[in-house]
Amino acid sequence: MSGGKAYRHGYYATLPHARPQQAAPSINFDSILVVIIASLVIVLVTAFATDRSLLTSVDQSLRSIVSDLGLLFGR
Repeated sequence: MSGGKAYRHGYYATLPHARPQQAAPSINFDSILVVIIASLVIVLVTAFATDRSLLTSVDQSLRSIVSDLGLLFGR
């Protein structure tokens, strides 16, 4: 059929009947958190292993934080 008569006579393509789709697997946020923490630990260990001076600066920072918290809650 030509000239657009196919649509008028009912000869047109239709989509097949939809089959029920399976649900996608849910995301396990616990495993994502573990991966993020493990990546952070790897980065920190690598940074401290390559530059020992970072340990002294971190030590000083932690001491000042503990001192500030002691002053804050000591009141």
